[in-house]
This record gives sequence, C-alpha cells and structure tokens, in this order.
Amino acid sequence: MTPAQRTARACQAGAFLSAASAGYSLTWHPWYAIPGLVGAAFLLWGAASARGAAARRQTQNARLDHAAASDAVLLDTDPQPRSAA
Repeated sequence: MTPAQRTARACQAGAFLSAASAGYSLTWHPWYAIPGLVGAAFLLWGAASARGAAARRQTQNARLDHAAASDAVLLDTDPQPRSAA
C-alpha cells in the first residue's frame, strides 16, 4: 500500500467518524451537525485528492517502465553474447 492510498483510507475513516458525530449532534439541534458535516466533506476531498495522486503516480511508473523496456530493446544491438575464446 502506497502512502497516498494510506492517506486516502485514513481520510475516509476520519470522514466516517466526523459524519457519525454530526449525526449524533443532529439529535440535539440541527445547527450542531454543520461542523461535523463540513469536516467530513473536507476529509472526503482529501481522500479523493490522495487517490488521484496515487493514480497519477501509478500511471507515471507504468510509462517509465514501458520507456525503459523499449529503450532496452533499441539499445540491445548484440543479443548473442560472444565467447571469450
């Protein structure tokens, strides 16, 4: 698991807890739920951002692997190793 994926999961867990506390606060007065809902929205935005960063990083790594493989094919001018004799 990459650090970005770990961050996304932690933000999701925090958003769930924040939404749960907002739900509990809603039993007292509707205005008390607003901070919890805003916090949950912010944490969900952070999770989406971290997931996007992980996807961009994975795409970049795939491109670099593909480029390295194609360069290895182009640079391999002598595929048969020569004997030392």
